[in-house]
Amino acid sequence: MKSINRFAFALPILALTGCVALDPVMVTETLPQICQAAKNNQVQANSTYVGMSLTMTGEVRSVNEGFQPRYRVLLKAGKVSIHAGTDNKASVTALTVGKTARASGIITDVSNDFNGCAISLKDATF
Repeated sequence: MKSINRFAFALPILALTGCVALDPVMVTETLPQICQAAKNNQVQANSTYVGMSLTMTGEVRSVNEGFQPRYRVLLKAGKVSIHAGTDNKASVTALTVGKTARASGIITDVSNDFNGCAISLKDATF
């Protein structure tokens, strides 16, 4: 019984120190709702959404190779641009420009400016 109590006491400490991986919270709002939040106040939108998990479907517009992350994919979902980055070459090799793809990742930035609404993802999977 004592070992169970020690573990129960240690778990919150491990979580706070980053030793226990907790899954990011999934976004429940739609892309237009996220974009409206960014239009209303980009700072507040980033405070709300950065670090959350997002899954979406869109048309692949480009697949590029760069530095960090190694591979970048631009998807268009309606009026929203999704900039998805990954280091997983196998996941981007199967993508084709002009085809539809499903992407999941962690939000790193939400913006709404003269180019429209854009959401950036890291650790993306396709």
